[in-house]
Amino acid sequence: MYDLQEKTKNFHILYVEDDETSREQLQEIFELLFASVDIAADGIEGLEKYKQKSYDIVITDINMPRMDGLEFIEHIREINESQKVIILSAHNDSQNLLKAIDVGVDRFLIKPLKMEQLKYILLKVAKEIHATKLVDNYYQELEKEVEYKTEQLRHQVITDDLTGALNRIALLEDSKKVQKRVVLLLNIDNFDSLNVTYGYDNGDVILQEVTRFLQKRLDEGESLYRLCADEFVIVSYTKTLKQMSEFAKKIQEDMLHYSLKIDDFHIKFTFTMALAQGEECLLKHAHIALKDAHKIGRNQIAFYDENSQTERLQLKIQQYMPTLTKVIEKEHITPYFQAIINNETNEIEKYECLARIVHEDGSVQTPFEFLDVAELTGMLPSITRIMIDKSFKAFANNEYEFSINISEHDLNDGYLRAYLQEKLKEYGIDASRVVIEVLEGISAIGAQASLEQLLALKEDGFSIAIDDFGVQNSNFERVNAMQVDYIKIDGSFIKNIASNPKSFSVAKTINDFSKSIGAKVVAEFVHSKEVQDIVRALGIEYSQGYYFSEPKADVDVT
Repeated sequence: MYDLQEKTKNFHILYVEDDETSREQLQEIFELLFASVDIAADGIEGLEKYKQKSYDIVITDINMPRMDGLEFIEHIREINESQKVIILSAHNDSQNLLKAIDVGVDRFLIKPLKMEQLKYILLKVAKEIHATKLVDNYYQELEKEVEYKTEQLRHQVITDDLTGALNRIALLEDSKKVQKRVVLLLNIDNFDSLNVTYGYDNGDVILQEVTRFLQKRLDEGESLYRLCADEFVIVSYTKTLKQMSEFAKKIQEDMLHYSLKIDDFHIKFTFTMALAQGEECLLKHAHIALKDAHKIGRNQIAFYDENSQTERLQLKIQQYMPTLTKVIEKEHITPYFQAIINNETNEIEKYECLARIVHEDGSVQTPFEFLDVAELTGMLPSITRIMIDKSFKAFANNEYEFSINISEHDLNDGYLRAYLQEKLKEYGIDASRVVIEVLEGISAIGAQASLEQLLALKEDGFSIAIDDFGVQNSNFERVNAMQVDYIKIDGSFIKNIASNPKSFSVAKTINDFSKSIGAKVVAEFVHSKEVQDIVRALGIEYSQGYYFSEPKADVDVT
């Protein structure tokens, strides 16, 4: 019996028997074998006890008053279909034994009971129960391990490795849970310079310290996220926009008295911050506000404004980009040509090629409507290629000089020199007839590689012109180094030259400078005889504007 007791000593059983003598005899034996034994006199009493407690084994007679054992077992199976059940049966209960098989009895004990039979059956059932528990325990431990590993993995997925703050994935998940909130986007000012100055390892230390600095200032209902290298987001589900604005100002004030000591250096830094509130697109709105803040300077706090220039530009991109993509694919970009007059001969000597979109319905769009979108979406080089090809074709059968506008994007792409040479050969045009117009920004702050490309184009025989000179970063030394052939005075000065002494003074200064470096001057936006007379009096070599001709779809070869 010792083997059996070791297997069954922790079991709890329910024993159902209507015969009192048999019940008392077996109860004494069961109490030696099992941790607990509950007794019932019939199926109804047994079912009531079963509903109140879980048992390892149910042992029941078949023939009982009120509810027999087979009906009792059927009710048990409805509650727990895997319950271990042993039936007690007389020798002549063969019909009941067949029914017992139908209801799913695990084992049978035949009356009158023999100890060897009882021991054998109980040992079999005990082993089955132990095996089931081992499997159940295995799966429970496996589930716990899976849950633990899953939680570990999820923590890694939503946590920034460097700082320990929540990351962008966590922000996107949390944003789905609570809709209305206020977002504070923080960008470390000049972080690239901090990285270069103090080293990338110390840059990591700065990011970790920024995380601690911000986490210490969080209130209940606020979470900190690191979006990318130098951007953090604080989301509040409890504060108003005004309260978060005060919170941002407090951070700003705290930074005035804060410095991070690394080695022998005391590093100070500031944040440019942006605020947005609502339910949707908050991160996008905060980034729009951040761009507006950066336009003002560092250490600024900006609020999202749906009427901001940045927001309008993004909406414009969404509106124009599909159309512009289609226009470029179908080459609906078309050059219009505006005459440039030689002020000595009063004759047309050259043309500027200006991009237009001519739609299938004949409507025309000017560059002011699409060039900013083309620049921001990287489409300018595609437009330039179309303009070069169609402009070369237009001037293949005449002798006029013509100018084509080139952007910094064209120079950065590195295709320009080879493409121009290809078109010179295709259309039989000499490079001396082609003027490459670049914006003043390229001459002032453009990359050295851009300057080198322009000088290479000059070596190929092309002329170089600076467009809209005087409105951006006028770098006279860089212009001189570029060996430019033409300087075009921006129309904002020329159109007011007759009425505004400052405009006259700027135009005269640019003209004098141009002559000192051997460059000829083009006055843009000449719109009246009065303006043209002053332009000629200053000795400006060329004029361009509606006084002579508006841009046209064809070159005037008469």
